[in-house]
This record gives sequence, structure tokens and C-alpha cells, in this order.
Amino acid sequence: MFDRLAITTRRMTRGFLFLPAALSCFGIVLAVLALLVDSLGWLDGILSPAGIFEIDRDGAESVLGTISGAMMTVLSLVYSLTQVVFTLAAGNIAPRLLETFTDNRVNQVTVGLLGATFLYSLLALHGITNVEAPRVTVVAGMMLATVSFFWVVYFVHDTAQRIMVDNEIGRVQRSLRSSIDRLLADEPMEADGDRQAIPDREGRSLPAVKTGYVTAVDAGRLMDVACRCDGFIQMLARPGRFLIEGEPLAILYDIPEDRDADLHAAVMVSDARAPEGDIQFSIHLNVEIALKALSPGVNDAYTAISAIDHLSGSLARILQRGAPSALTRDKDDTPRVWHEIIPLDEIVGTALHPLRRASAPNLLVMMKFIEAIQRMALVSDHAHTAILRMHLRLIAADMKREVENRDDRNAIAALLWSARGTALGRSNSIG
Repeated sequence: MFDRLAITTRRMTRGFLFLPAALSCFGIVLAVLALLVDSLGWLDGILSPAGIFEIDRDGAESVLGTISGAMMTVLSLVYSLTQVVFTLAAGNIAPRLLETFTDNRVNQVTVGLLGATFLYSLLALHGITNVEAPRVTVVAGMMLATVSFFWVVYFVHDTAQRIMVDNEIGRVQRSLRSSIDRLLADEPMEADGDRQAIPDREGRSLPAVKTGYVTAVDAGRLMDVACRCDGFIQMLARPGRFLIEGEPLAILYDIPEDRDADLHAAVMVSDARAPEGDIQFSIHLNVEIALKALSPGVNDAYTAISAIDHLSGSLARILQRGAPSALTRDKDDTPRVWHEIIPLDEIVGTALHPLRRASAPNLLVMMKFIEAIQRMALVSDHAHTAILRMHLRLIAADMKREVENRDDRNAIAALLWSARGTALGRSNSIG
């Protein structure tokens, strides 16, 4: 399910640390190289006869000093603007969207590029005292400043796009659909007899050694341990689940205790949930946006509708394919590992139950919610339309209590009847 090195590397390179620091170091290296070229006169034979970039030491100090001061001013403004965007995201959209904002490469490159230009100018100012004609140093500084200027313009454009909630909802759902595709790619579908592969005898419980959220499970390492010991591992933890130290992590069959450390190393536990391998993370994020929009303090029905529309597209992708098999076999087709997979009805219910409850008082959102379920029914596999019909029944019960106006009830009833007919027709036509 995951490559520990790849996930660790990906997490290290996220946020406002790795990329800005790397670009800032690039600025330092570039300053050293430019000063070296000027001090050794490697390009004097080309630039001097042509009279290109003629500048004395005082002029160079003036240019580099101006660039250095300007970059620090712009860098502080960029941080201020980023903080404002974070505040808007947390207050008006969803607090957990902060992670997607900090992962934005445009923000990271902006901070890193401005930092690189500032450090370059600072070091160049110190180094040109021993250089008669610092042409290359000044030209490189001017080029960095020019690139920084145009990148800041793009940064403002990107920030303006990201604070538009519809764009952010679309980004979250593209990430969710990518996660779904990775999870289902080349995976066999769940079979009715898979659970019978779990040994029908008492196994040994493997307790968790750390409290926190399961963020990833290394299926390859689990398979390796099970094959080496000729045993079977029934995992009880799955990505997104919260573990308490001492809680059963897995049930082991014919796995000796000296392999417990390897099994613990195969499960990554962190203080916060992560999107890698955890489909519910992105689902919860989109549901949170919709619930925030439906709260009395915001009351933004159209943001909720946008969240529901995009989420229906992601859920439909799961309903088209179905859940992957939880059972993993070795090359000899011997069952070795049982992974705890989220049931399909639970994945769908995670999104639809809270949205149904929050949308009940808002007829506009509820009508769009029913239409979204109907669209999912149009493309879902016939074996999964029963899940959608169950949610339509729950909506009908809620609307019977909430809606008193006869015309409104008739409109809701017509939508429910049409959606139910779509789900039944899909099932009957294929079944």
C-alpha cells in the first residue's frame, strides 16, 4: 500500500520548509559562483571589448543594495498575504484546507525565490569589495530580481484563484479521484469468499505501540513477514483510523513474536490524518466545506451545491468499480494478508449521511442533493445501486418531517421518484 521512503520524502518536501530552503541555498551558491567568475575574470575577454554591462563597484553596490532591500520588503508582504489567505480558508471555507494551501508549490516557490534573491544580493554586496568590475554578479542579481518580479505577479494571480471556493473544491476532488484511481488500479475486485481465507482458529493479538492516526500501511513488508514465517496476518487497522496504545493492531497466525518489530514498522502512525492512502480524508474535507457553507453563520447554499456536485463525481467513480479485495495472496496463490478495507456503503455513507442531515432544512440544496444521487445512480454498477436507494429512502423520511408546503413536497417527491426510478431501472436493466 505504500513505499515508506517515498511517503517520508513526500512529507518532508511539503510545506514552507524544504523547497524555500533549497531555493535559498541555490541563491547562496549562485552568489559564490558569480563572484568567482568576476574575480577570476573568466568572461572579461568577452564582455569588456563589447562594452557590455560596464559598471563600477559603487554602482554595483547601489544596485545590489536596492535589490536586497526590495526583496525583503516583498517577502514580508508575501508572508502577510499568505497569512490572510490561510485565515480566510480556515474561517470561511474549512480549517483543514490549510494543509492544501501549505502544499501549494506556487507559494513555496515564491518564498524560496524571494529568499534566494535576497541572500544572493546580501552575499554579493559583501563579496564585491574585492572585485573591480562585478559585471556577472550584478547581471545575475538583476536577472533574479526580474524573475522574482514576474513570479510575484503570478503568485498574486494564483492566490486570487485559490481563494475562490469553487476552484478549491475542484482541486480537492481531483486529488480524491487520483487517490481512488491509485487504490483501484490493477487491484482485484472483492469476492464473496475472501473472508473465508482468514484462519478459523485463535490467533495472537499484536498491540499498538503508539497512539495516533494510521496514515499508511506497508503491504509489501506485511507480505514479506507472512511469507517468511509461512503465516497469516489479519490487519485490524486501516489508514485514517485512530489507534490507542495497547489496542489490537492485527491478529497474527503462526507469526513469532520476534517479528513484531517489523510489523510495527509497517504501520505509520502520526498525530494527524494524511491524504496518502486515506480516501476518507478528502471526502471529509469536501463534506466539511459543504457543512461550513450550510452553517447558520455562513448560509451559502451555492457553495454547498458545488461541493455536493464535485463529491458525487468522486463517489460515482467508486460505485462504478466497487471496493478492491482485502485479501492478498503470494505467488503460489496462498492467502497471506487480510487488509482492513472500508466497506463501500461506509465510504458513501461518510459523505451522504451528514450532507443529508445538514441539507434537510434547505430545499434548494436538498433538491440538488437528490439530483446528484440520481446522477450517481446513472453510472453506478448495478450491484451498488441499493446503497443509493437506501439514502433516497432516508431523504424521503426527512422531507416528510421537514417540508410542510404542499407544492414543495410535490417537487421533492417528484425528484425522489425520478431518482428512485433511475436506480431501479439501472439495476433491472443490467441485472
